[in-house]
Amino acid sequence: MNNQLRFDGRVAVITGAGGGLGRAYALLLAARGVAVVVNDLGGSRHGEGAATSAADRVVEEIEAAGGEAVASYDSVEDGGRIIQTALDHFGRIDIVINNAGILRDTSFHKMTADDWERIYRVHLYGGFQVTHAAWPHLRDQGYGRIVMTSSAAGLYGNFGQANYGAAKLGLLGLANSLAVEGQKRNVLVNTIAPLAGSRLTETILPPDMVAALKPEYVAPLVAYLCHESNSDTGQVFEVGAGWAARLRWQRGRGAFLPLAEALTPEAVADQWTTIQNFDDPTYPETPLDSFAPVVENLQGGRGAGGQGRMGAGETENAGESNLPRSPAPLPPRAASGDISDAIGHEFEPKTLTYGEKDLSLYALSVGAAVDPLDASELPFVYELNSSFRALPTFGVAFPFSLLWQITDVPGLKFNPALLLHGEQYLSLPRPLPTAATVTNTARIANIYDKGSGALVLLDVHTADESGQEIAYNQVSLFIRGLGGFGGERGPSATWALPDRAPDAVHHDRTNANQALLYRLSSGDRNPLHADPAFAAVGGFDRPILHGLCTFGFAGRAVLRHFAGNDPARFRSIRARFTRHVFPGETLVTTMWAVGTDGAFAADGADGQRVLFQCKAAERDEIVLSGGVVELT
Repeated sequence: MNNQLRFDGRVAVITGAGGGLGRAYALLLAARGVAVVVNDLGGSRHGEGAATSAADRVVEEIEAAGGEAVASYDSVEDGGRIIQTALDHFGRIDIVINNAGILRDTSFHKMTADDWERIYRVHLYGGFQVTHAAWPHLRDQGYGRIVMTSSAAGLYGNFGQANYGAAKLGLLGLANSLAVEGQKRNVLVNTIAPLAGSRLTETILPPDMVAALKPEYVAPLVAYLCHESNSDTGQVFEVGAGWAARLRWQRGRGAFLPLAEALTPEAVADQWTTIQNFDDPTYPETPLDSFAPVVENLQGGRGAGGQGRMGAGETENAGESNLPRSPAPLPPRAASGDISDAIGHEFEPKTLTYGEKDLSLYALSVGAAVDPLDASELPFVYELNSSFRALPTFGVAFPFSLLWQITDVPGLKFNPALLLHGEQYLSLPRPLPTAATVTNTARIANIYDKGSGALVLLDVHTADESGQEIAYNQVSLFIRGLGGFGGERGPSATWALPDRAPDAVHHDRTNANQALLYRLSSGDRNPLHADPAFAAVGGFDRPILHGLCTFGFAGRAVLRHFAGNDPARFRSIRARFTRHVFPGETLVTTMWAVGTDGAFAADGADGQRVLFQCKAAERDEIVLSGGVVELT
C-alpha cells in the first residue's frame, strides 16, 4: 500500500493489552514500527487475581513478527511504573492508550461501595495515573498522542452499570480537559467508545455477535488517532464493526426568560416546549461556547430587552480584523455565497435617551478629570460648568442598543462566543448635544471573506428627534469560523506610522475598577468585564477592560494634545483592537500629527490628521493599532 502510515521510532504504552482491543492495538502499531509496552495485570474480568501470561503472549506475537515489545504486569494504579518501563527499555514515550478495564455489573440498589471503588480505581483513577506519569515527558518533547476509552454506557447510560458508566464518562471529561492543556505542546488527546467482542462484552452480547465484533475493526481508528498526521484533539468517536463516527454535543436554541421580571417555576413551565426544542440547534465545543446564550441574555439582547438608556451591550475584545484604516468608511461591495444574503439587512431601529449624567459618567469612565482641578477637563464631567460638553467618543455607545440583533440576521448564523470586535470607526458632523433622544438605524454594509472567518461591516446612523444625523459608526465584527464562503477579501490599505519620534505621548493609569465603571456608563454588561469566574472561562486570569474603554482613553488623549480639548474640532476616529487590557494597567498613547504628505502638521493646521497607537505599558503590548483621528 502506498503512503502507509508508519510510526518508526515511536514508543507506545497500551494498558489492558493482553487480549481483546488492547492486543489488537498492540499488534497493529507494532507492525507499523512502534515499540510497544504491553501492559496487562492478568486478572479476571472482575478485577481479581494477577498473571503474567496474557502480556507475555502478546509480546511473543509481536517479536515473532519482527517487532519490538516488552511486557508490563503492573496495575494501572501504579501508572508511574508502567511509564518507567517504557523509559527504561526504549528511552522515551510517545503514545498512551488507556484501555484497561474490568466489570462489576449490578443494579444500583445492590451495588456495594467496593463495586463502585474497584471500577473507579481501574478505569478513571488508572487512566489518570498512567497519563499523569507520561504527561511531563510528552509536554517536554513537544509531541504526544493519548487515547482514552469510554463506552456507550458512559455516553448514554445502561442498566446495571452505574459504576462503569460514571467512570467511563469521567474519562471523557479527563480527556477533554487534557486536550485543552496539551494542544499548544502538540499533545493531542481523543476518546473512543468502542464496540468490540471482548471478555467484557461477552457477558452482555450474544456469542455470534461477539464473534462478529472483531477488535481488529476498531484498531485502525485508534492507530490513526495516534499518528503524527492526525491533528484532531478533544474529540470522541464511536467505532465498531467497520463503522466509525464522531460525536458532538447538540444544544437547542432554548428559551430566553425575561430578566426584567421575577423568574418563577411557572415561567419555566410556560417555556418548557421551547426549552426542549431542537429545531434551531447549536453545537458548543468549549465552556465559552456554553456561556454564549447566557451572555446574550445578560446583555439584554433577549431577556432584558434592547431599548432604554444607553443601549444593551456588546460582545467584543482582543479582536482581530482586516478593515482598512482609511479616514473614511468603506463603500459597500458585493460578496458571494449564501452568507451574502445578509448584506443589506436592516436592523430594527432603536431609540434611546441620554443626558448630562450619562455624559459625565462616560467621561469619568475613560479617565477624564482624574485631576478634578484640571480646568480643561472639568467641562466633560460637571454639568453646571458654562462650557459643559460631550466627549466625542461618547458616540460609540449608540450602536449598543441594537448590536445584539446581529445574531438574528438571515444567512448569518453563528455562535455569539465566536464574535470579536475588530475595529471601530466614528464620525461626527458636529459636537454631540449634551442631551437628546436619538434613534439608531443600522444595516450590514458588507461581508468580507477572510478565510478563517467573516468580517461583517455594520453601518449605524444616529439621528436626533428632528431627523438630523448626529453620529455615524461603522462597527467591524470578525466572526471566527464563518469564512471560506467565496466572497471578496476586501481592501487592505493601512496608515503607516511615521519613521520618526512621536509628536506626543500620553500616559493614563487605569483604575483597578475601571471596567466596573465603564460598564455602567456604556451599557455593556458583559460579565467578562466584571466576573472573575466568567473571565476565567474566557481564558483570562481576571476581568478585562472593554476595548471601547481603551478606545475612549486614546481618543481623549488625542483631543487633549492636538485639539485643546475642543470637541468642535473632532471629525472622526478609527482604531483596531489588537490585545486586551487588564484594569489597573497603564495605557500609553503615542501620537503623530501628519498632513496629506505624511509630514508633521502643526496644531491648528487645516485638515490635520493624527495617527496613534496605544500600548499596555506593564506588558509592553500594543492594544490599539491603526489609530487615525481627523481634526478640523
